[in-house]
Amino acid sequence: MPDLSFSPVSLWQSYLVFRMEDIQVLVDASLEEVQIELLKHSQRLEDEYVSILEAVGRVSAEDLNADSDLPDSHQSAVDGYAVADENPMEAGKYYITGYLCLGDIPSVSLEPGQAMGVLTGGDLPSGSRAVIPHEKVEIQDNYLRSMEVIKPGNNIKQAGEDYVKGNQLLGRGSVLTPGDISLLAAYGKTSIVVYRKPRVAVLCLSRHVVAWQLNPEPGQIKDSNGPLLSALVMQDGGVPVSIKMARKDETSVKTLALDLLEQADILIITGGTYAQGGNEARLLMEDLGAELLYWDVPIQPGSHTGASIWNSHLLFALSGNPAACAVGYQLFVAPAVRAMQGLIPHFKHLKARCINGFPKKSGSRRFIRGYASWDEDGWKVAVLPGQKPSMIRSLVNCNALIDMPAESPPVEEGQDVSILLLNSVY
Repeated sequence: MPDLSFSPVSLWQSYLVFRMEDIQVLVDASLEEVQIELLKHSQRLEDEYVSILEAVGRVSAEDLNADSDLPDSHQSAVDGYAVADENPMEAGKYYITGYLCLGDIPSVSLEPGQAMGVLTGGDLPSGSRAVIPHEKVEIQDNYLRSMEVIKPGNNIKQAGEDYVKGNQLLGRGSVLTPGDISLLAAYGKTSIVVYRKPRVAVLCLSRHVVAWQLNPEPGQIKDSNGPLLSALVMQDGGVPVSIKMARKDETSVKTLALDLLEQADILIITGGTYAQGGNEARLLMEDLGAELLYWDVPIQPGSHTGASIWNSHLLFALSGNPAACAVGYQLFVAPAVRAMQGLIPHFKHLKARCINGFPKKSGSRRFIRGYASWDEDGWKVAVLPGQKPSMIRSLVNCNALIDMPAESPPVEEGQDVSILLLNSVY
């Protein structure tokens, strides 16, 4: 197995590319360079049919066109009376020939001087010039007079006024909204072809971590990263399939990883990313025969991070510290999870006013957990408490990452900062 240990690389050096056999690995590359490399290996997954009731937020894998007009016939927009042209012999008077219930198909046409009672959404008889709301008519001896000026087309839903046969309903790559679901239902679609959601598994390498459902023994802690990552994956539209702990007294870590890779498109490894110059996560990837894509990215928290490819599956190594794990997920894993299902991979970058500041300067590029909101003055962001990589507190209510460039001074209260707005799906 090749020796991948190396001395720290100074921050001014943007990245170092070296060859390990025939594998090109980015070391200390910028975040943007690493994300570009990841997206090369995050192709959209195959498509599948899903019920339209389960399709909101999914990405259409097909173009859909209208196979008929919508509505497919002239319909009344109100409860009232459909009227024909005036009868020049009895101007302003209309004889009521009958009444239509919803679902009735008009069997006769209206002649000049005639009217017919109609209901909202019901088909109109041919010859209808307008529909007068029932509260706008006076009726006497089965004749009606309008209390308002009758304008041709008033209160009539014209055939095809919403969509005309041949119009595009959805384009391939469209993120399905509730409005799209309504449109599909109006055309009688019961299912739609969408891109499959990526399946994601989690493997924890930290030997002192036990499943969160268990009672830890002295020296052990409960796993919070597995449930955290599972929730983040679901939030980005992925499907968490398994969370496993590596234990010395159980199946080998390699066997455990291979079993998870059989279930998942993405494997996230937490913990074991750095220990006195060693790196259990990277060694596991090598042992699996995975091709390393990058290792170590000069960011805080969680600089000791990497990714690899194994039989078209993506493997990520993230810090075992909860906050660093979450930041690593948002910056590296989330773009892949989103891209694989056809979503826009990157979250939105915005300018915001920091309302409480951050007292530390930053040597390398730092991502501070924050809560962003909008008011009449624009976007603002609050630095959340508990910014140590080992703390969970800053993840509660976190919906933004404040992006501090390398060598930044402390953030002052009221200062404009760049934020990464999380959870923005569309």
